[in-house]
Amino acid sequence: MVQKQKRATVFAHYDKNNIIQDYVIYYLKELKKVSEIIIFVSDSSLNESEINKISSIANTVIAKPHGEYDFGSYKIGFKYLEDNNIIDSIDELVFANDSCFGPVINIEKIWEKMKDSPCDFWGNSLNLSGDLLHIQSYFLVLKKQVFTSNVFKNFIHSITVQNSKDEIVLKYEIGLSQLLIDNKFLPDTYLCDSCDLASQLIFWKKMSPFIKISLAKKTYFTMYKIALEILWHKYKLKYPQNLIFDYLKQNKTSKELKNNIRILKEIFIRLRLKEKRCFILGHWFCW
Repeated sequence: MVQKQKRATVFAHYDKNNIIQDYVIYYLKELKKVSEIIIFVSDSSLNESEINKISSIANTVIAKPHGEYDFGSYKIGFKYLEDNNIIDSIDELVFANDSCFGPVINIEKIWEKMKDSPCDFWGNSLNLSGDLLHIQSYFLVLKKQVFTSNVFKNFIHSITVQNSKDEIVLKYEIGLSQLLIDNKFLPDTYLCDSCDLASQLIFWKKMSPFIKISLAKKTYFTMYKIALEILWHKYKLKYPQNLIFDYLKQNKTSKELKNNIRILKEIFIRLRLKEKRCFILGHWFCW
């Protein structure tokens, strides 16, 4: 059983067709099991019928294009919590977004594993950019000592529109982790490596709770379906696969052969010489 704490989740959403997908609704229902308050912030224009889809799940829905991507939505949600005097009454703040399918495991098990960690903030997975470690921001949990600090508040309120996704990653995703680490806040992750489908399929003994949509959209449908069938059998997962495949059918992208060859190659080895690290048989090594 998850330790009784009061949590608030800010969920960042964007959909080019201005709809709330079924996999998002499933995710929100799961988050509701561990979070008393859910603030849903969309960078899309949602009509009333779309908002009604989650009216019984989200405590507040803010739907207005802002162009600041996920961190802009996190900023808007955090400000709402501040303005409504909710910040001081919660123990943990969760940032999550719609870039993943999941959770494919019981969400309470994630907190059960992390409850004894001495960390100040944690996420599902980490990544490295050169020598810069960061917790990936699609799922991020901040403890009270972090989100009530001036360090964090100054950061979140400073978020503005950036010119490219790379700038957002560098300034905000990497920037947040580095800022917190530099100020002596301790990070941790549920997984030891990034949430790579290929690694989970062959090498890992633990399934990532989340499956990145960006990878799914680059993979041939049949190849991906086979991979998921193996994973579902291996880990005895109950997450409804139709949520994944219904979305992929509606959001088709060109599946170039080179993308799938690259995915197969990366199952076994990847070299990042500039970053002084390599991936061999399911694990990252640094030097």
